[in-house]
Amino acid sequence: MQRLNGELPLSAEELENVFDTLDSDGNGYLTLDEFSSGFSEFLFGQKISLEGSMEDKNPGENPPEVLYQSQWEEGLEISQDEEEKHFCMLMENLGANSVFEDPAEVRSLWAQLRRDEPHLLSNFEDFLARVTSQIIEANQEKNEMESALKRKAATHDDEIQRLYEEMEQQIKNEKDRIVLQDYERFLSRSQDLELQLSAKEKELEQLFQKQRGLEHQCQELHSEQHVTKVENVKLKQTNDELARELEHTSKELTLAQEQLGLLQLQSQRLHEEKEIEIYRLTEGLQRERAKNKTLKEDEEDEDPSTGSVRHGVANGSCPQPGAEKIRGHLQRIISIEEDHLPHLLQRDCQVQTPLQECAEGEEDSEDNIELVMSNIIPSAEQSKGSVERRETPTSPRGQPVGKETSINEEGGSSPPDRLFKIILVGNSSVGKTSLLRRFCDNSFHPGTCATVGIDYSVKTITVDNSQVALQMWDTAGQERYRSITKQFFRKADAVIVMYDITAELSFTAVRQWLTSIKEGTGEDITIMLLGNKTDKEIERQVQTGVGERLAKDCQMSFYECSACSGHNVFESMVHLAR
Repeated sequence: MQRLNGELPLSAEELENVFDTLDSDGNGYLTLDEFSSGFSEFLFGQKISLEGSMEDKNPGENPPEVLYQSQWEEGLEISQDEEEKHFCMLMENLGANSVFEDPAEVRSLWAQLRRDEPHLLSNFEDFLARVTSQIIEANQEKNEMESALKRKAATHDDEIQRLYEEMEQQIKNEKDRIVLQDYERFLSRSQDLELQLSAKEKELEQLFQKQRGLEHQCQELHSEQHVTKVENVKLKQTNDELARELEHTSKELTLAQEQLGLLQLQSQRLHEEKEIEIYRLTEGLQRERAKNKTLKEDEEDEDPSTGSVRHGVANGSCPQPGAEKIRGHLQRIISIEEDHLPHLLQRDCQVQTPLQECAEGEEDSEDNIELVMSNIIPSAEQSKGSVERRETPTSPRGQPVGKETSINEEGGSSPPDRLFKIILVGNSSVGKTSLLRRFCDNSFHPGTCATVGIDYSVKTITVDNSQVALQMWDTAGQERYRSITKQFFRKADAVIVMYDITAELSFTAVRQWLTSIKEGTGEDITIMLLGNKTDKEIERQVQTGVGERLAKDCQMSFYECSACSGHNVFESMVHLAR
């Protein structure tokens, strides 16, 4: 339509209308049949409509076209040959004889236009010339494309043939190379197999020799087997006799174990009775001391002249009365399983003497762990002239082993509502003893020496309107005392695991202490993780978050304190008591 726009005296819109009218199937393009049929319908339909209108106007009169039509039809037969010649000449001039496969439709359309619309015949011939030229050009382009494709196909076939020949040559060369390699490999493999075969033959000869030797040994073993069978029969008889003896011995051992259990029960009962007797003697001794002190004060008030003499005795300048009497050493044995009476552990009633161990009776090391806490040396019978001596401790640890401290320092305080046994564990030099002194005495000694064995102190505090006695056991951190420390875990109510925040090694050892606690207790027990020496923040090696994570993982309470400054010491103990 764009090409026809410049050649026909019609606008683009009119050409579009013509195209839409001729495109009866609406597929967007016109074939020759569609164009011929559509154009014929347009012409014939218009003629019929004109004839109908004329008949409506003059129904009674014959139109002049009818008269002329008969004459035209007569002349039409005469001019058909002439039209045929004229159409053939037109097609030859246009060069369209070989363009259209069936020119009859074009001829009928041309003849129809010539008869009905002669003024459109020239336009149709021009249109037919342009269409013919375009078809010829399209055929030429088609032929050129076909020839180009044929040349391209021929070139492609030649290239494929060349590549095929090259591939065949490469395959042949590669095949020859592989055959040569296989032959060389076969020769090499054959030589290797020959060498292996000779080696195998030598090995086979050696195996034959070994087989002969083994057959000889087998004969010897058969002879030995017979002897061994005889010995086995004898050994079986001996084994039966030994089994009977073992059964008899097992019965005797069972009886001995039962007797041993009875003896242990008797020993334990005797030990308990002995402890009760010791407590009774200790209480009686305390009462006698109190009476002696009262009598001594009364005697000094009545006879002041004798005060200087007693003062000399107290300083060791004169012998004590009744020195010739035999003194008995009464030993105080304290077990972690017993509840210690606070009035037996008052600081003003303790006497410093060398520690002695009690080796009387057979005691179970796991059930009764005993410590010799103090040796009380009374006279055979206390009288008015008895003298009490006090020695000043030389150890920088301060109080002796087994002391008791209370918030109420005055005498006659009420007994505690609860008593908790708490054990302090940790590596040596983490500050367990200093923490104990700070909590019990509110004091700090920089030169405190390492604990040897076990030490303990008792402090009574008020928690939620209740008097709670905390029996604090200070254990030695050295490796050689670990076995003693583990035995104290069984009857403890709580354990404080301490580490030094300035020593990462002490924090690393916390897990080992937790393992020892688990092995010693065998059950759930309250554990507190306590980091000491927060006053040395500059030297800190263990961060607070690390300790908190460990405590959270092991389900422990966590505090950081300073035995030197007293920071968080009392608070942590109150938290543990709750």
